[in-house]
Formats: sequence, C-alpha cells, structure tokens
Amino acid sequence: MRDLFAALPDDPAPPLASGYLDEVLTRGRRSVRRRRLGTAAAWTIIVLALAALLLPGVPLPARPASPAHHPSLPDHFAGYSVLTSTVERDAPGRAIAIYGYGNGETLNMFQPLVVGADGDTYRRVGALEERNGALGLLSPDGTQVILGDDRGPARDLVLVDLTTGRHRSIPLPAPLGVRLLAWSPDARYVAYSAGAVGPSDGSSNFVESEVLRIGTLRLLDVTTGRSTEIPSIRGPWTAAFAPDGTRFAVQVATTAHILDLRGTEQAAIPLGDGHGLVAGAGWTPDGRYLTTVPWTGTELDHSTFLSLEVAATFVPLAGPATPPAAVEDVVRVLGWRDATHMIAATTNGSALSLTEINLTTGDRQILSNFDTAMTCELGMQHCEVYDLQLATGLLPDLTVRHARSPDRGPWPWLLRIPIAVALIAAATLFRLLRRRRR
Repeated sequence: MRDLFAALPDDPAPPLASGYLDEVLTRGRRSVRRRRLGTAAAWTIIVLALAALLLPGVPLPARPASPAHHPSLPDHFAGYSVLTSTVERDAPGRAIAIYGYGNGETLNMFQPLVVGADGDTYRRVGALEERNGALGLLSPDGTQVILGDDRGPARDLVLVDLTTGRHRSIPLPAPLGVRLLAWSPDARYVAYSAGAVGPSDGSSNFVESEVLRIGTLRLLDVTTGRSTEIPSIRGPWTAAFAPDGTRFAVQVATTAHILDLRGTEQAAIPLGDGHGLVAGAGWTPDGRYLTTVPWTGTELDHSTFLSLEVAATFVPLAGPATPPAAVEDVVRVLGWRDATHMIAATTNGSALSLTEINLTTGDRQILSNFDTAMTCELGMQHCEVYDLQLATGLLPDLTVRHARSPDRGPWPWLLRIPIAVALIAAATLFRLLRRRRR
C-alpha cells in the first residue's frame, strides 16, 4: 500500500474555478432553507389538521338560561349548512324559533333547527333526528323542546333543555303512539293525544294518522311527569290554551271543547265546517276569540312545506260579539304580540317571511325572511321550511336584530375527521415527494 501511494504523481491539484466555493456554499444554504421550509410547511399542515380536528370541538362558554335583555328575532335567517352542530353538543340558550329546514327531493338532508332568542345561534335538535324527525313543540319561554317518536309506539316523552343540552325522559304508562298538541303559557302543562298503535307500516306520518283516529286526550304536568287521561275527548286534532293557562280548547271534528285543567268540559264551541283551530296560538290574547284557518279534516298541516296562503278567521267564545275581520293571505298563524297584533308566516310567492299584522288597520310589517335559495341537497334543490313555531311567550317583548355571522357551534365529527385526515395525508405526500426529488 505504501508503494502504491509512493507511485502517485506529486503534481499539485488543479485550481478551483473562480467563485466555486462561494457557489457551493450558496447552493448548500439554499438546500438547507428549502428543507427547512418544506418541514415547516408539513408541520403547518399537520397543525392545521389538528386544529380542524380539535378546535371546532371546544364548546363555547355556557349562555345564561334567562338573559335580562329583550328577546330578539334576526332580520333574516341563515342559510343551510352541514356544519351546524347540535343542541346536545353545544347548548344555544333559549330559542325564538324552531323549524324544519332543507329538502328531500333526492337526498334526505332535512334539519330540525332552533334559533337563538339572544344571538345568532343555530343548532340542530339531535333528539328529533334520532326519533325520525318527530314533531317537537317549543315551549312558550323558548327554553325547552318536548318530543314524541314517529318511529312507532313511544315508551317516553323526551324534554330537551336548550340551556344545558340535557335530556329528561318522561315515562309513559305503556308504549303509545303520541301526537303533541300544545304547551300551556307557563310551560307547566302539555296537551297531547295518545293511543295504542302497532309497528309502523312505513308510510309517512303513520303514528300521527293512527293516533288521530284512535287516540284520547292527555294532559301532562311537566313538573311532576304525571299524565291525566281525559277519555271523553277522542281523536283530538289541535289544541290551544287560554292566555291565563287555566283552560284549553281542543278541536274534535268541527267543535272546540273548552276544558279546565282537571278535564272538566265547560263549553263546546262550533267552529263551522271546513275550519280548524290554529294549533298552539289559536286563543287570542284578550281571551275573547278562537282563531281558525281552513281545514280539510285530513291534511297534517305541520308536515307540509309552508307555501299555501289562507285566511285566518275568528270565532267568539261567548255571547254576541263582532269578531275582527278575517286576516287574508297568511301561511300560518304563529303567535301574538297583543290582542290586535298577530305574527304570521307569509309569502310573496317565492320568499317566506315572518310578518306582524295589525288586525285593526290591516297594516303589515315584515320582521324577518327565510333563505329559500337553491343551496340544499348540495345545491341541487331549493331550501324549504316546515313545522315552523315561535316561542309564543317571548313575542310581546320581541325586538328585531340585525343578523350577523351565524354561530353554528362545533363542527360535526363526521366532517372534522375527513378534513384532518386529508390534511395529514397531504403533508405526508408532500414530504415523500421532496425526499424522492433529493
């Protein structure tokens, strides 16, 4: 080996080209910077993925159950979004409205939503989705939703607290089909109809149609969880409580039966053929009239989209009286500010609005509009509204607020996980490509 090295020529190495070392150092520094930038970009993507996975799941601070300021209604309702969280995951506080929203022409993408009375909060009611989109009734103070079960006989009624997101189960004496009718003004009682039904035959509104045929009236005391059956009232259609909450009207066929809280009948008021008592809000605030709308005797009104205009008329409860003039062109009577100011859903043929109507002068003021644009079913269908209710006890003090960016709560896990996985996969692919290039 020593001989081999000794045989090497002693000629000096050729000189380096001018600027060679500077170029090598520059390229080395550039390579280091690129590697650092690539690593930083990969870690940024990973951090974003973790943020998408974790941060939207952090619940917001709890809202007060009974805010001191006046309840309000947004001047327009937010559009459809699959990012809307649930009441159970992030309670929104008291609500001013509950409604069904979406479309099911091709894909069933309906959402049962509540809208905050103290801010632009939108939440899905998860319990309603779990029970096959069952009809839920919003309490007059906007803090609770009660629901039955449209899948078949129910073993309990479920009370959803909108201020906490918690559920309370109210057992029924036996598995029964249930139709919820109306809350009392103080949110203590709920009138409902119930009857023994078999398994669903798969048809739409099976439970409600069966209970309408065979059900008897019940009165639930929400405080105690006890229900009182009133067997003399069979097949009740709709109900509405008096403003003082001591009586309620229940429609059977074309007659409104006036009952006290013990179930004793005090009067029977003929409504006339083709007229139905307005559900929930059918007793005027002055206690003098029942409000009616055209009724076919077969159609389940709440299950249809809100588009058909009708006339609301008034039936005196006692003695000779001159009722207010009929209120034309309303889609649904939703509640009252006072005895002369009704709040109703109205339409101009394309847009659905909440409108305040003066019964004395006939003047109308649009309070809010719904977004019925073609943004449902992935942009393939117009959004429709159905089963719209307002928190009737909040309406006398109602104000209208300028709608801001909607608070939809934490993103659903089914969306956060794929987004995070896609970001992490992109970061991994990016690093692998860089290694191959090197």
